[in-house]
Amino acid sequence: MFKSKQQKDTKIVDLQAAIENTEQEIKDFKKLTDFLAFYHGQEAIPKFKAAKLKNYLKALNTFCVKEISNAHMTATLYHSLLELG
Repeated sequence: MFKSKQQKDTKIVDLQAAIENTEQEIKDFKKLTDFLAFYHGQEAIPKFKAAKLKNYLKALNTFCVKEISNAHMTATLYHSLLELG
């Protein structure tokens, strides 16, 4: 309110420069988010899914081996019971 015209003009120029810088930063952040979206969609998510699938199959394989082992032990038990009879 009590500033001179020169101070007001200087403030206007400073604010315009700040607005331009902010607009450029917004463009840069949009580029960054586009890159991250592309990276996640093309690289990170498929690798993550492949790793999770590998872990799942490994756990499933371990479970199957245990079940086969248990079935073998049960069959051995029943076979030994039949031999006693």
